[in-house]
Amino acid sequence: MLLPTLRRGLRPRARADDRLGRLRKVLDQAGVSYAERNPELALEGLPLASPPDGIARTRLEPFRAPLALPPRVAMLEGLFAAQPPLREFSAEAIRMVGEFEPDALVLPLAVARALAGQHRRPVVSCWMAVLTSLAAPPFEQADRDLLWCAFGVPVFEQLRGWDGTVIARECEVHDGLHVDEAAAIFETREGELIATQLTTPEQPILRARTGLSAELVKEHCECGAETPRIRSLAKIRPKVRYAMA
Repeated sequence: MLLPTLRRGLRPRARADDRLGRLRKVLDQAGVSYAERNPELALEGLPLASPPDGIARTRLEPFRAPLALPPRVAMLEGLFAAQPPLREFSAEAIRMVGEFEPDALVLPLAVARALAGQHRRPVVSCWMAVLTSLAAPPFEQADRDLLWCAFGVPVFEQLRGWDGTVIARECEVHDGLHVDEAAAIFETREGELIATQLTTPEQPILRARTGLSAELVKEHCECGAETPRIRSLAKIRPKVRYAMA
């Protein structure tokens, strides 16, 4: 059920000049010519690229919570810039999370799966933000069911790009991942999700294949956001070829 305070249009899109400015920097670094007023047209003429390998994360971004931040939020593996009320726990100190008694968790999908299987897992009262990646298998319904059974709180997916920056987030409506338009541009080709990342101008990522199928939705979300959304992320299975008898 939607919160009564939610209204369509209360969440504006990213500023177009910020988004296009980042795209221009990426195209300049890649040596791609473009029309100054509409640099996105340059992407249409570029061939699809293989997914990048070994992109280093150069900065830690602030964490954007899916809901209001409660008093105690446990952040595992140092994924975001330190900010209250987030408290960082290293992989070696995960056992201490329960003693912290967190209201919410921010953690990678693999760590969430591991915690869900532990007998003495943390008790969480508000929500979980699960971080997935274009470079890893997608978040599946089975994962969502596992985490709900283990923790009993709403789970919100946040999708990271190849450099670790969050490029799409799930809202309280749970109807797809809202694209951060200042961080990435998505398209689909023959069902495959193609990504241009705007957060790595030093190492341009232009029209990179993800190996994931997806649906891009441009209709307004009931949460009020007008940004495009990614739905139904799934790993593309290779076609099986049968030898002739």
